[in-house]
Amino acid sequence: MSEEQVEVVRGVRIPVTVSSETRRTLDERIFIRFPVLARAAARAWSRLRPRSQLRRALTAHIWRSGIEAANRRDVDVLLLALDPAFEFEMTESVAGGYVLPDLGGVHRGHEGFLRVWQRLFEVWDLKFEPEEIIDFGDRLLVAGRVKAQGRHTGIALDSPLFNLVTMRQGLFARQQDFSDRDEALEAAGLSE
Repeated sequence: MSEEQVEVVRGVRIPVTVSSETRRTLDERIFIRFPVLARAAARAWSRLRPRSQLRRALTAHIWRSGIEAANRRDVDVLLLALDPAFEFEMTESVAGGYVLPDLGGVHRGHEGFLRVWQRLFEVWDLKFEPEEIIDFGDRLLVAGRVKAQGRHTGIALDSPLFNLVTMRQGLFARQQDFSDRDEALEAAGLSE
């Protein structure tokens, strides 16, 4: 990639950890019952400057909530964060790891997202462990790990995972998953 096509990483770094919480939080229960509030909160979050203390705290909370929901297989909470025209891309670098060959490529909408998740969880017992979010405003790069155990094979997997998420009005419009940080940064037009 040429020098003029690369922007140096200048996002706001936000550390994030998850708990093994198995129940929905109060805000998740409210947002499930009143999805219009979830969308209003997402729009309000998206208007905050990435360097603001409030946005950093909310970003960590939102991502932690999403990962905890994913780890407990609570798709209703996950769908609250997705734009109806959401695109979920499983890249080649991840396809050789925990992603099944038939799941490579781009999956569209809530239906595409659900299809991928159902298929993954048929084969793997997955746990996601985020470590850091880099907030660029309309894009987030989430660095972490995915740990998995094959449901039928018993094969164990522990792999780095980088989610590059493009936001639209506070909702996930596109997500690309990578197992290589440099590849994820390059996809975003960034470098370190």
